[in-house]
Amino acid sequence: MSQPLIAAHRGANEYLPEHSIAAFRQAIVEGADAFEFDIRLTADGHLVLHHDRTVKRTSNGKGAVADLTLAQLRAFDFAHRYPACAGNPEAERIPTIEDLFSLVVDSGKDIKLLIEAKHPCKFGPRLELRLWETLRRWPGLDVTVMSFSRAALKTWRGLDTSTPLVWIFEYPFRRPPEGVQVLSSRVDYIDSTPEFVERSHEAGYEVYTWTVNDADTAHRMAGLEVDLIFTDRPAAIRQTLTG
Repeated sequence: MSQPLIAAHRGANEYLPEHSIAAFRQAIVEGADAFEFDIRLTADGHLVLHHDRTVKRTSNGKGAVADLTLAQLRAFDFAHRYPACAGNPEAERIPTIEDLFSLVVDSGKDIKLLIEAKHPCKFGPRLELRLWETLRRWPGLDVTVMSFSRAALKTWRGLDTSTPLVWIFEYPFRRPPEGVQVLSSRVDYIDSTPEFVERSHEAGYEVYTWTVNDADTAHRMAGLEVDLIFTDRPAAIRQTLTG
């Protein structure tokens, strides 16, 4: 039985701010096969790494990412809940997608980039268009595009016919959008519907699942032969599966 790939969920963020360059640098140290991250568009058109619509939970600032410029976002401290990160700009500063691309290229590692387009978004399909424009400046990266949004996946497929697509869903499961190669859902859905992985494989889809941070869950998901697991603890989860 093959082991699932290990994807750092918003970086190796057990002890570091999620989506920070510091967390992704740590994920490289921990040997993650892939990086999972969310992108949002700022008011002045930059793609930044951030999950929530607003920065209230993740920083000492306030406001929606879409209503703030990159300069305004960079005035906030995204490591304010991590005293050990004080003075580390790679932990404190919100990164752009190109900051992360630079880290990956400079690392020399073959890292799979799983990019989730966050919707709903006030900019609509401009998010996917800006991502497509950006990726054209970074050839050679191993990129997969993901979204809960069927409309976002359809928009992307209209721009690009070769990049793999992941449809993320919770439940109930419905017919997948056209053009996707991977289905991704929570571990509790996979646990409650164990036949889902086998049936998806038979239908030609890979299966990714999130978020796996303990040994028992990791072994269950590996036993069901999921193809990739998202985790905040890449090194620990790999060790529990291979040790």
